Amino acid sequence: MTVYSLEDNEVNEVMHQIARLIDKNRYDESEWEDARRALNNNPSYKLMERHINAIQLLKQKENLFRFSTKILEILHQINLEIASLAPITEILKLSANRLKGVSKAKVILIAMLDKDKNVLRIEAVSGSNEEELLHFEQSIDDGIAKLATSSHQPFIVSEIKKSKFAADPLVKLLIKTENIASLVASPLIAHQELQGIVFVATNTIIDSKSFLLQMLENYCYQTAIAIYNNKLYSNEIRISTLHSELFEAALNKGGNEGIIQKLAHFINEPILLLDEFGNLIHQAHPLDHIDSEFRYDHSIIFKEILTKSEQVHSFEIFVDEAYYSVFMITFHNRTVAYLVLPKQLHRYDHLSIVAIEQTKNVLALQINQERTSIEVENHLRHDYLYDLIFGLESEKNLVRRARYLNISFDKKHKVIVLSPNSHPQMNEQIIDNQLVQMLEKFRYILGISILPLSMSHGEKLILIVPEDKVKSTSNFVLKYAKENSSFTNATIGISNTVKMPKDYIKGFEEAKKAAEFASAFQKDSPIVHYDDLGIVGVLFNTENPESMKVFMEKYLQPIIDYDQKNKSDLIRTLQTYLDNESVIQISAEQLHVHYNTLRYRLNRIEEILSVDLSNPNNRLNIQIALIIAQLLKV
Repeated sequence: MTVYSLEDNEVNEVMHQIARLIDKNRYDESEWEDARRALNNNPSYKLMERHINAIQLLKQKENLFRFSTKILEILHQINLEIASLAPITEILKLSANRLKGVSKAKVILIAMLDKDKNVLRIEAVSGSNEEELLHFEQSIDDGIAKLATSSHQPFIVSEIKKSKFAADPLVKLLIKTENIASLVASPLIAHQELQGIVFVATNTIIDSKSFLLQMLENYCYQTAIAIYNNKLYSNEIRISTLHSELFEAALNKGGNEGIIQKLAHFINEPILLLDEFGNLIHQAHPLDHIDSEFRYDHSIIFKEILTKSEQVHSFEIFVDEAYYSVFMITFHNRTVAYLVLPKQLHRYDHLSIVAIEQTKNVLALQINQERTSIEVENHLRHDYLYDLIFGLESEKNLVRRARYLNISFDKKHKVIVLSPNSHPQMNEQIIDNQLVQMLEKFRYILGISILPLSMSHGEKLILIVPEDKVKSTSNFVLKYAKENSSFTNATIGISNTVKMPKDYIKGFEEAKKAAEFASAFQKDSPIVHYDDLGIVGVLFNTENPESMKVFMEKYLQPIIDYDQKNKSDLIRTLQTYLDNESVIQISAEQLHVHYNTLRYRLNRIEEILSVDLSNPNNRLNIQIALIIAQLLKV
């Protein structure tokens, strides 16, 4: 049995303690500190301290190397998963499992930041029951989530049950399910952008000098870069897929509806697609929010859009305490539609903006294709109507061409002519442009069933409308012209019924004459039916409309002046007498006057007008003048 001196025993005690720490696979700085405190009074320790520091440093480096190697293995595996285009949820789960194995923690949580909802959402769990923790959400405005998202370095909450975070929802859940003692939180930051938070929960107390913090910071930085790259890869694939789907929807005639439905699903937002006039083309919803709707009518939104005069591709509007983002769809520098989304512009990330821009491009092509098709058909219908009302084709050819345009002569129609009656100094080009824009609007709203043929010609709109739709259509057209153009004095003329091709020539002349009569004499009653003009319609000279008034004044003005001066009503006596074919007895009864009183009035009328009422020609001229006076509301 070997006998040691006191000094040898002291040395052996120091060596025994240090050897025990060296033999441990895992480096624990707190154990080294405990050993140093225990040996502090040992004289030999003071002599050996420099060597012990060197041994501890080597052990620390060994542990760092081992830990770093494991971290690199984890990161390598994560990068392999990213290269294989694995879903982000699988990558996070793999990362959590590997980190738990390296850190020997009780639970590992990886929470990702949802900027739209302003929350942290747990996307990966290792070491605990996933049912309670997975997809758990917590606002980043308070508690442990607020501290974690505002910190750029890992931090430790030791003895968490005694800390100010003990009542935090996430901490309470971890204490309840896993009875944790400490919690480490480390941010996932890549390119100065916070991706999420890694939470490491342990059953032991961890001090602020823990070697785990240094390793976790390095791990989180590398993991954040990997997650960021995964998002880039994933986004590239998503955008490429969306691009293909958009063109597939367009090529397979899914139309505008199919195109914006793809976008709504991609950005997970409802979308309005409005045409250049503010009409709703389609409203799309994300697949998981099929019942969601905009709270406001699209017409209200469009009125606000019109207040934006800036020539920009996107802007915000504010309607009844709600923000909307508006993206203009243009083709050849002309706005053809608007995409309206229910969020402010800055709340859409780069990926969403790229998706919206791609959708805009496809929609512009789609809308232009539709417009081109419509314009070709409108051009064919314009040419047909021109030949129809001016008699430039034989009836046989007109009937043949009508079949190709799906126009039926079996239904009764009427011709409507709108005369703008614009200011004489208004530029002719401006008038034509406004008429064309109005016509596009009418064609869109009324459709081909109500407006099978229409055209702008000679500063007039010519519309062919089914007989039963004439009243509603003429009222709508006039109201729109007065409210949405400079044609505040517009008038409308309506023809008699037309059916066969030959009827349309006469119908156009009738409607034009009625519109011009209204322009000349009926500003307060701007819609005139040719049938109401009677014989005046035949006599009315559109080249010299004042001739009608001159004719009326020649035969009636003296009696009108007499009645005004004497507060009499001889003109009514004259009207009744002529309406009853000059029969005095019947006329007296209708006027409720004596036979002789009527004779006296008639004699007085002949004196005032200097005419002989027994002369048939005089009576005819006066009757026509009376009709004109009624139409002119004299």
